[in-house]
Amino acid sequence: MKRHHMAAVAAFACTTLALAGCGQGNAVSSSLDDCVTDADTCNSGERADGGEVTWAIDAGWSSWNQNTADGNNAYVSLALAGSWPYTGQFDQNGDFIVNEGLFAAEPELVSESPVSVEYTLKEGANWGDGTDVTVDDFIYHWYARSGNEELCAGCTPATTTYGSQVAGIEGDGNTVTVTYVDSYHSAEWRYEEVLSLPAHVAEEQGFDWKNDPAAMAAAELYFSETAPTWTTGPYKIDDAAMGEYVIYTPNEDWAGDTEVTLDKLTFRVIEGLDNIVTSLRNGEIDGSSPFSATSEAITQLETADNVSYSVAGGPNWEHIDLNTRNEFLSDQVLRTAVFQAIDLENIIERTYAFVQSDIERKNNHLFRNGSEYFTDYLTATGQGTGDIEMARATLESAGYSWDSDGNLHTPDGEQVELNFRYLETRESRKITGELTAATLADLGIQVELKAIPADALGSVLAEADFDIINFGWSSDPLFVGSASQYWSSESGSNFGHLEDPDLDALIEDINGTLDMDEAAARANEAVKRVIEDAYVLPIVDAPVMVMVSDRLVNVRDNWASQQRAAYNIAEWGVADTE
Repeated sequence: MKRHHMAAVAAFACTTLALAGCGQGNAVSSSLDDCVTDADTCNSGERADGGEVTWAIDAGWSSWNQNTADGNNAYVSLALAGSWPYTGQFDQNGDFIVNEGLFAAEPELVSESPVSVEYTLKEGANWGDGTDVTVDDFIYHWYARSGNEELCAGCTPATTTYGSQVAGIEGDGNTVTVTYVDSYHSAEWRYEEVLSLPAHVAEEQGFDWKNDPAAMAAAELYFSETAPTWTTGPYKIDDAAMGEYVIYTPNEDWAGDTEVTLDKLTFRVIEGLDNIVTSLRNGEIDGSSPFSATSEAITQLETADNVSYSVAGGPNWEHIDLNTRNEFLSDQVLRTAVFQAIDLENIIERTYAFVQSDIERKNNHLFRNGSEYFTDYLTATGQGTGDIEMARATLESAGYSWDSDGNLHTPDGEQVELNFRYLETRESRKITGELTAATLADLGIQVELKAIPADALGSVLAEADFDIINFGWSSDPLFVGSASQYWSSESGSNFGHLEDPDLDALIEDINGTLDMDEAAARANEAVKRVIEDAYVLPIVDAPVMVMVSDRLVNVRDNWASQQRAAYNIAEWGVADTE
């Protein structure tokens, strides 16, 4: 197999503040070599009529509803790639492609004060049951993501960045206009997600969602627990089990122009990268785009017959978060010392560097190291350096002390003990936990390592059942809404429950300009504040891999999409060999 230095081909990522995918450096490739230069067209080919494909997902999920904090999960996002009503997708070049099954044109800015955006639905856009997509579906999504108890009582949206800013939604035939509050001036207005779930299904289930906030919340719960029978995508779900599998067949009501050729497509959870590789080598599956990569997996794929693979920068960044509601970590001083004691270079050398030799530590929470907007605010703080003496000095200045056995005690005399949570199927996160525990032991803090079952990450995060946790955020090339989703006091995805009014004000400012450069400058101010709060410690923009049976065509990875290789799922097919 050949080895390549794979620079990102997505210029948008490096120039307009992507959260994932550019400048990953060293990459290993097999017969997907043309993806180095032709990332959006590699592995193209004519498709045969028919065929079945089984695709592995490397972890499960505990909710079907991506509106919710518990359902804000990259794995369910991949599992529902065939049916979910996305506004559009970014391709590997960073170009935004509007969902061909929903919209006839790109969103149009029809007013700047207040900001109003017009959406034109495609003729025939429907929910897979003959029911047209209407303005009510836009309104339902608004309520679900509003964070407003008067619209959805008791809801826990993954983010309120969009919904809390909507002032009203009106419809006229196939045209829907979303008008925002006067303070909304997002530079990323065209990329807002405006649809999620079918209002008519909620009504058929007896939920008076539009008039009763409690009924709206009940509808959200129903969609969380119920596998979708609806679809706006190229496929419809024939059978599914939470966190285990989704079986698709073609959606005959799809309004998109791309012809679907597969008879059946199955997404199946296989825990553990080694198990995925083994299943592919044995012909049990046709491919996978897991959110991790290991040298062991690469070695196995190098000797596999009729399999192509590549390793490059993906859409997720790894980080360590602290729970501010923990009795010890509620103290910003202790949080700072914990981060100063963690040795990220050692962690990277023992994990990600085995896959990507020139991988760099991530030094900005929102902007990649190669972005024009990147600024390193972390290094000067000592966070992530493994400097035990600096950490000790930080603690001593605040009245912390050590007993004769070297155990750390608070100024009130309590011994500091913490746990570290990580997904059990991710070896890199297990090693991160072990190394973190070792360095914190040098600081006098005993750390209990507690693995998270493959299908329980969402619930552990939602319930804040951790002191320290290592997980990853996956996103497309956007940043305006990310700071709010990650760190706003009101965000359901602010899993460690940081409450900082100054940070909230900075986050609100990001959403106050239509100018991208100004929005980026404001976003960096929020990054600086998060660092001062010692709340999240970035590790790396993680390398990922895609592996594909050579019998498939039009299947390739996409760093810019949460759906990864499934971003163009309608184009997947079995190679026409005749």
